[in-house]
Amino acid sequence: MYMPISGAEISPWPLVMIGFCVGVIGGYFGIGGAFMVTPALNIFGFPMAYAIGTDMAHIAGKSIVATFRHWRFGHVSIIIALLMIIGTFAGIEAGAQMIRWLTRLGIAGPVVRWIYIGILGFLAIYMFSEYFKARKKERETGVKAKDVVGTPLSRFFQKDVAVPPVVHCKVAGITISVWVVIFVGCLTGFVAGVLGVGGGFLRVPALMYIVGTPTKVAVGTDLFEVMISGAYGAFSYSAKGAVELKAAVIMLLGAAFGAQFGTLTTKYVYGLFIRFLFALTIALACTSVIMRQIAYYFEKVYWSALEAHALAAGYSKDAIPALKNNMQLMQQMLVTEMNQPGWFTSYTTYYWLTKASQYLMLGSALGLSAYILYLCFKGMAKERREKASASVAK
Repeated sequence: MYMPISGAEISPWPLVMIGFCVGVIGGYFGIGGAFMVTPALNIFGFPMAYAIGTDMAHIAGKSIVATFRHWRFGHVSIIIALLMIIGTFAGIEAGAQMIRWLTRLGIAGPVVRWIYIGILGFLAIYMFSEYFKARKKERETGVKAKDVVGTPLSRFFQKDVAVPPVVHCKVAGITISVWVVIFVGCLTGFVAGVLGVGGGFLRVPALMYIVGTPTKVAVGTDLFEVMISGAYGAFSYSAKGAVELKAAVIMLLGAAFGAQFGTLTTKYVYGLFIRFLFALTIALACTSVIMRQIAYYFEKVYWSALEAHALAAGYSKDAIPALKNNMQLMQQMLVTEMNQPGWFTSYTTYYWLTKASQYLMLGSALGLSAYILYLCFKGMAKERREKASASVAK
């Protein structure tokens, strides 16, 4: 199938598969899944700018479906979501200004990746630590650990930073200052603006560990915010002509279906287990970014000289980045024309590390969605057996 805006040629079935898998994961974790969809689209031939814009459009539609389902389960706090949105938009704008400054300095790529690695690594270690502590306590006390609600940090913000006005959220069962929620939105929005992502992987932990909401409420509330911020992002990229609407609609068909299963699965699992799988997802994403950062150091070996050579050969500056994906042409330029076989070795290392990092995220999406589906069907089967037993008992 030909994509008229991006010029890519792709079968619709991979798009449906990507949409379905990320729909399952997004509905389960409460995230948009941009860090999975964007590299997947890029693997299948979409230029990066169109991959990001198309993903934004599909996220906006998918989040509507998932949010409605979580709303029915009572997992969405409108008041917290709206307050966070105020801070999020302000933070994203500040982050965007920061990234423009880093771009002018020519260090945006590596700085963003190091921030990614630091944040993802910290979150993964902290969430794994919390999970295993809860399991240890469970073994010691014999009491089943269903969720971990509240942390010393969230209790500090709820009790000691109760600066008026204060709101009470019945859904989350907390009372907290409006300014704390706006601050959290601003902080996560700033980091999301710097990283160029929706920020769901930041907001969900922030809602759990700083605001102090239960896990399932954090998931549903973040999806509500993703729905609004995703719509804004889709409009922005569409205005720039960077949204492949045909691909976005095809992915949305899969995502809308997958989000139903992902959201339904939260009904059958404990919040603590959601946190464990979330930590695993973050750890895989962190590994992928580390691989990409290592690839960057191999790219630095030859890139400046190659860029100068390509410009002298008549390539436009905008066309040069596309050379990275053409191994035969890169071999001709680096080995035949520039007589630098060592640079070509560095290029091939860069190429395969980059591909491996992308396939790691795609494989993670497939594996996680398959496991979440297993949990969903297992939960539904158990529910049917319990209903059948109850009807027989009557």
